[in-house]
Amino acid sequence: MPPGMVNIYTIWYISSFMQRTITLKLGNNSAIAETVRQFNECCNFFLRMGYDAKTCSKRAVQSLGYRGARRRWPSLQSSIVQGARDCACDMLKRERTKKLPVKKQWSSARFNQRTFKAYLNTGSLSISTVEGRKRIALNIPTYFHRYTDWSVVSLRVRSLEGILYADLVVELVDAAAAKELPGVPLRVLGIDRGVINAAVASNGVFFNSRHLRMLRGRYAYLRGRLQAAGTRSARRHLHRLSGRERRFQACTNHLIAKQIAAMDYDVIALERLGISRERRVGRAFNRMLGGWAYAQLEAFLRYKCEETGRTVVLVPAQNTSRLCSRCGSLGTRCRSTFSCPSCGMVLSADLNAARNIAQRGITLLGRLNVNQPIVAGNDAAHNGRTAEPSCRLSGSTESS
Repeated sequence: MPPGMVNIYTIWYISSFMQRTITLKLGNNSAIAETVRQFNECCNFFLRMGYDAKTCSKRAVQSLGYRGARRRWPSLQSSIVQGARDCACDMLKRERTKKLPVKKQWSSARFNQRTFKAYLNTGSLSISTVEGRKRIALNIPTYFHRYTDWSVVSLRVRSLEGILYADLVVELVDAAAAKELPGVPLRVLGIDRGVINAAVASNGVFFNSRHLRMLRGRYAYLRGRLQAAGTRSARRHLHRLSGRERRFQACTNHLIAKQIAAMDYDVIALERLGISRERRVGRAFNRMLGGWAYAQLEAFLRYKCEETGRTVVLVPAQNTSRLCSRCGSLGTRCRSTFSCPSCGMVLSADLNAARNIAQRGITLLGRLNVNQPIVAGNDAAHNGRTAEPSCRLSGSTESS
């Protein structure tokens, strides 16, 4: 059997539905803009009520301020007022009522199923406003046509530089039902995430982040020079630079995740990472570590694999870079090279870690019980041992 494969009987994918967000431009509409403005004012009203009472309970905030909000904003529909109350309670809960959050004037306004109806097939949106129910046309890009048959579950409307945008959350129920796959080999791919190499796959594919690191260093130098200048033109330049690095990072992670999700594997294994900054290693290292978007890559990879019917699992990260992927012995790592004193294997340290992650992913799948999302069984031996009928695997990961 090829490396990274195990025999299985049945796979149950963990998610029973998928959700995606469609962002559409609404243009200029005075009724909707006024509704968004009054929604945010009403939300700030509920925020003050809840903060003064030191509560984030929706029922308590409702009794404190609902009647006053209805008198103050009589043109707002009651469901929209309740949406403002819910938004205020969520913000207070996030701050644990220790700090009074403030909703910006043109930030997003929530609309529930009673206050809007989206017709993606015909490209129109019916929405409640301060001037009554309005029906507007939607210009849906070609890329979003794949979601026209999905059900719309929520809507957020926001204003950015005078232009209204609608964020429609669509849902596909029962997107991943149980599949009977008797005797079909399950292929597991291990991914090692790092700073030098953004991702390294256990099949030998490297995704280098040299260009991203060069761009991040250039932006850091430019920000330092502009902040030291402190002039009005420097502040305008800083405002133009804001978000460029973040958008480039997100674009790079999107491209990497898309290529990984397109590989011919059934399960993607990742390390369970949790990075904390330490003062003793220095500011430069902490800056490099703080700019490492490993969690964003994981999030992108999860939803892209969800669309293609693949599964992402997390495995322990301990000693994945120190253990030999061939014999399991403790080896040594010198910069980007791993060497094993037991079997003599010399390999890229990141590739060795990716193969260890793939092996741990196979082991994890073999230990899942019938109440968990993925159930694996076997009828052969693993690593020269007789397999138990319920949890052991029939394949093993080989090394080069």
